[in-house]
Amino acid sequence: MALHTETTARSRLATYNKNSCPQCSQWLLAPTWSEYLSERCVRHTWSCDACGYEFETAVFFPAVAAAKAA
Repeated sequence: MALHTETTARSRLATYNKNSCPQCSQWLLAPTWSEYLSERCVRHTWSCDACGYEFETAVFFPAVAAAKAA
């Protein structure tokens, strides 16, 4: 039996399956830059160390009133 600590640790991360390079599918740990656009939106700039591909994503959060009601 082999212990695969790297796989186990990554599978526990909430963002493991979400942060991958769209070009080569390499796992990305954190964005290069994050920018606060509004109280409900944050833009992330990503750069893949494996293939050099760069891209942006945006995260939209629910309105505060809607979040408190849920």
